[in-house]
Amino acid sequence: MTIYIRSLQQIGSSILISLPAYWVKKNYLAKGKNVSVETNNDNSISIYNNNQEEEIKIEFNYQYNNSELGVQNDNGNNNKDMKISSVGKDTKDIKILLNKIFGAYLLGYNIINIKSKEPISFEDSETIKKSIRKLIGLEIVDENNYNINLQFLLDAKTLNIEKILNMMNSIITGMFRETIYSLDGKFNLDLKKKIASRDDEIDRQYFLIVRLIRTAIMNKKLASILNLSSIDMLDYRIAANYLETAGDLITELTAYFTEVKEDKQLAALIRKTGYSLEEMQIYSIEAFTKMSRVKAFKVIENYEEFKISLSELKKNIKSNKDVLINETSIIAVVNIISCLDKLAKCWIDITDLAKPTYSIKP
Repeated sequence: MTIYIRSLQQIGSSILISLPAYWVKKNYLAKGKNVSVETNNDNSISIYNNNQEEEIKIEFNYQYNNSELGVQNDNGNNNKDMKISSVGKDTKDIKILLNKIFGAYLLGYNIINIKSKEPISFEDSETIKKSIRKLIGLEIVDENNYNINLQFLLDAKTLNIEKILNMMNSIITGMFRETIYSLDGKFNLDLKKKIASRDDEIDRQYFLIVRLIRTAIMNKKLASILNLSSIDMLDYRIAANYLETAGDLITELTAYFTEVKEDKQLAALIRKTGYSLEEMQIYSIEAFTKMSRVKAFKVIENYEEFKISLSELKKNIKSNKDVLINETSIIAVVNIISCLDKLAKCWIDITDLAKPTYSIKP
């Protein structure tokens, strides 16, 4: 960031400053063109080019026979080259390309073009199509033997980051509730598949939030439209990460529950611990999105209940250690406790974004 010092000048009743020549040329501005001037809450001002190009493009040249993967910007300049081997013969190479596509999506590129000097194989094109389903808004707009053109079709200015976060939270609420209730003796073998599928949806929403935040960081005009300050973007990024982690932990729990569902006493203790976690989740998200100290203190109360329930669960394992070794996997029970504890910390950490829940010792 370059800082320019300008002296205020007065012509009639108007106070004027000159704009940096480099910025004017870069934005193709001239006499008679309009710019937007916005006053900010921190007593600063922002100046935007009204005709700024928002279609950020990137191109990947993916070729056979140890050729280069070239990344080009919309000016045609080669920004980065990476040596790779035959895409059709090594699955590692298509993974490299997919990582580039995901990276371009998260960095806010609206148009992603994939070009190849050799025909793209059916298997590779299907792999690309299957993978981009995880990226909300990114669609194939043109395809032939040598090109696959992707475009982000959503208008970032119409997105609401709080609503996306609440959607993630709603899905996770259902995932956890059904997982905990599955210990009532009616464990459905399809549950693992359903939970895994919902976790994929959590990942999709998470990628969208990351893209939106990164785009807003680079485009201050978009951040202003979305009413996101720098601290807001940081907090939402952290909260979304905790929700994504929670989805992974719940998916992990379903694998362990199949080994303990027959132990009624243990299952009951796990459900009791889960009920405290369920309330913690509800209050933590409300505390964060509404910046409510009352909800934050509710999380603290539920966390104390959770620790008591978790302690009872640990005592049950110690007192029935021999039985557990014979009837269930002791490793699974330990992993369940670990997952539940990590989930609780996710909700505590989200609450800390609204109101720190730790106390400072004198």
